[in-house]
Amino acid sequence: MIRITVYACMLLVSIMLFSCSDNSTVLPEGENGSEPHAAWNLITVTGRIVNLRSGPGTEFGILGQVREGDSLQVTGGLDDWYRIYIPSMSLFAWIYGPLTSGTELP
Repeated sequence: MIRITVYACMLLVSIMLFSCSDNSTVLPEGENGSEPHAAWNLITVTGRIVNLRSGPGTEFGILGQVREGDSLQVTGGLDDWYRIYIPSMSLFAWIYGPLTSGTELP
């Protein structure tokens, strides 16, 4: 019973964190990605300002934004969406693939 309660609380906190949005840029100004992990491919943002979302679709909450020219680490994908990781924030998010260039899914 305690284990179920702990898991439910962790899930609730995760949902609350991913549904929050302050419409700020996720990458600090001037930072263009971080050290790439060898197993992951890099993509480059081609849209002027692109939303990062909590899931693979526009119905998911906005976690932040990236700008044209930013490099992101791809960890996976679904349909036209890439799952990316930003090490400086320990953040996993989703970005719409047609607004990027430079890789196929790993």
